Amino acid sequence: MRRSLDDGWSIELSGAWTPERAEDGVTTWRAPGRTMRVSTGNPWRCADGADIIASLDAELPPDPVGKVGEGGRDGVGHRAAWLYRQDGNIKFTLYGYNFINATYLETVFSSADTTDNSWAFDAWRSVTRSVG
Repeated sequence: MRRSLDDGWSIELSGAWTPERAEDGVTTWRAPGRTMRVSTGNPWRCADGADIIASLDAELPPDPVGKVGEGGRDGVGHRAAWLYRQDGNIKFTLYGYNFINATYLETVFSSADTTDNSWAFDAWRSVTRSVG
């Protein structure tokens, strides 16, 4: 089911997801065994895609097990993601970013089930934005 997020962004989420009240600009969504945090990033000034990715890479936790960058579609210019495994009870976390020019949406997916993280990648890739 396509879910509406902030500022014209939307995402496809399978199953029974429930949004919680937003705090400090971050909305948390929960489904059994899964969590997603969503926030709209501040526009980047005077930066190109490579500068933005380098800045995010420096801010995220060290030692991801994987990084993905790809061209976007459905109104998204490009996408970038960092995958982490084993952090206490959380077995994987995917930090996903979707960019349109200098604006972006951050989605952070986590779950205790390491055998299936495809749902997080599918959700991250499903993000679109419509303006107007």
